[in-house]
Amino acid sequence: MFVMVNIDSKGYGKIYKSVMRDRSLPLLTKTIYAYFCAYAGCGCQAFPKREKILNDLQINKDTFTKHLNLLVEGRYIFKERTGTGNVYTILQRILAHEGLPKVEPGRSDMLVFENAAAHGFGTIPKLVMLDPQLTPQAKAIYAYFASFAGAGTTAFPRRSTIMRELRIGSVETYYRHFNQLIEHGYLSVEHRKADGRFDYCIYHLQEEVLREKMSEKPVSEKMEHQNFGQPNIKNRVISNSSLENEQEYNHQSNSVFTPEMVKEIIHFDQLRAEVQAWGDILRDTLHGFSSPEEEQRYQQTTNAILREIVSQTVVRLRWEQRRERFLENLGSPALWEMVCRLLTHWKEIQSVQGYVVAVLNNL
Repeated sequence: MFVMVNIDSKGYGKIYKSVMRDRSLPLLTKTIYAYFCAYAGCGCQAFPKREKILNDLQINKDTFTKHLNLLVEGRYIFKERTGTGNVYTILQRILAHEGLPKVEPGRSDMLVFENAAAHGFGTIPKLVMLDPQLTPQAKAIYAYFASFAGAGTTAFPRRSTIMRELRIGSVETYYRHFNQLIEHGYLSVEHRKADGRFDYCIYHLQEEVLREKMSEKPVSEKMEHQNFGQPNIKNRVISNSSLENEQEYNHQSNSVFTPEMVKEIIHFDQLRAEVQAWGDILRDTLHGFSSPEEEQRYQQTTNAILREIVSQTVVRLRWEQRRERFLENLGSPALWEMVCRLLTHWKEIQSVQGYVVAVLNNL
């Protein structure tokens, strides 16, 4: 069954803004740094086994070693080998990369250190860093956001700055990983307008997330048949029929539907392709966009609605009494007709969540 869990229920540690904004560090290097910070808690040392780190971050040994060495060489982390395994120490005194004092001509070179917390910090929950549903890149984006959260409500960089500081090369790559945080309930976005046009975003890091309740098994130090970065599909049943999904999962009174199950039922990839195709028609044939910014708002709005359909459907299936009929409608042309109404009236939508709730009620 699914339960609401506090984001800090598995523990947390400090994540430092000065490190997450250091443009010299690659994205995966920051992911590994955030992972260690999540384990450090109130102290400054982390003790996870290498095999567990590789498993949690879905990376291989060579990739881990490469990026860990960057942290060690950059004096962000100190690595010490002991009789029971490696001990990683989060260093509080780090090289200063911003605001360096000017060196006068004729003077010697200078090496300046500063406290890691000098530019602010937040907390990084271990729950996020251990979530197998998130890519390492998504975890780095979350850690970046979390490093700003220590001051509560605060000014936040624009997307272009975030991408530059995390060394993400394209908007498509950024949103591919960013959207995972929204789909899995870690982050929500509120779009604000000024003079009728999109102006800025307000990001909310969620205090509670919906997670499947299950017993945890320790990770063995000897992991056989590792296939990092690939899903375990051994026991996964994929069906194109919503009725088959209903029969498989609804025979128990406390049956649970995950976002992945819902995406299969509603043919999410096909829906997304149709929405994209309609956007191409609006742009190339109907000239429906007055500017590139308006086309971007179309993409943001439709992507948000597709994500909200999945999220609201998961929640609805927890308490829907006529679940069989609801599942039939989800897999029927009625859902596509609902999305078509969206494509026709997308400019009029003020509240994505309110719109999706209303149309799902009409199913």
